[in-house]
Amino acid sequence: MELRNYKDADFPQLEELLKNTKIYYAPLDKREIFKKKIKHDPESIIVAADDDQLVGTVFIIYDPRNSFIYHLCVHSNHRGQGYAKELMNEAEKRLKARGVNRPTLFVEEENRQVVDFYRKRGWNILYKVFCMEKQL
Repeated sequence: MELRNYKDADFPQLEELLKNTKIYYAPLDKREIFKKKIKHDPESIIVAADDDQLVGTVFIIYDPRNSFIYHLCVHSNHRGQGYAKELMNEAEKRLKARGVNRPTLFVEEENRQVVDFYRKRGWNILYKVFCMEKQL
């Protein structure tokens, strides 16, 4: 397994990975948006590759006040092999290196397997919220 920064040439594989794991969000998971994201912060999309095939990813948003980790996913054929753990280790390491000591992430309450994964890693539930958006 190789962990590295996402590059634009990865987009077709990343899009397929997000769709495979059912976290693809068409309004935001677009190539042009990812280009802007990595231009703004080249280390903000981490991918896990196995023989040049993307098998996992995690995104970070760095903000000195409140940083986020999101879009953690591993292809269904590669689960249970430690990819999610390594991706989270890398995301947390990158944020910690920037001085972040309390990042935030969102998990759907009914997704107990994912909630349990994060809790085992030391993450705590703060409060229940609605995730809202607005088209500008």
